[in-house]
Amino acid sequence: MDYKKKTIESYDKYAKDFSHKFKNLTNLDERPEFQRFISLIHGKKILDLGCGSGDHALYFKQKGFEVTAIDLSNEMIKLCKEKGINAKKMDIEKLEFKDNTFNGIWAVTSLLHIPKQKIGRIIKKLSKILRYNGLLYICMKEGKGEKLEKEPNGSERYFAYWKEEELKKAFKEHFTLIDSEKVHANNTTFIQMFLRKN
Repeated sequence: MDYKKKTIESYDKYAKDFSHKFKNLTNLDERPEFQRFISLIHGKKILDLGCGSGDHALYFKQKGFEVTAIDLSNEMIKLCKEKGINAKKMDIEKLEFKDNTFNGIWAVTSLLHIPKQKIGRIIKKLSKILRYNGLLYICMKEGKGEKLEKEPNGSERYFAYWKEEELKKAFKEHFTLIDSEKVHANNTTFIQMFLRKN
């Protein structure tokens, strides 16, 4: 069984548990990255890349944005649709959007499920589906290596860990870095980056 199948099985089987966990992290109005994204984006069309149960997509929708949400988990997509979100099942490695579709892409802890050897092709595609001056926000876990990891519930998810300079290098061909910072939560260090399409 490959890394992708095991990761999706985990999200499908424990969709409601993950949804509850993510929803309780913090009030989204109090998270500065949301306000920063809104202040930097030019236009209303947003892609929530790896949307999970759709709390972030719903937040942006309620702020007046036109949001498309994608995830590879059937159960997560069901939870999104229950919230009235325009959500569809789609593989981040096989994005089916036309060039110049979105003004912004919101990718919170979704690209970290992609093997590093595949990230370059995905970054190029993200650049293509963004419009002129398009905005990209990513949130990744800091660290080294990549592997399938056992969860306390017995399921497995694939994670790729990154260093800040490594991420900057990966994106610099297609994006210009606006800013980057590290955020600490639940004994984990996250790297947040705002990038503008070249």
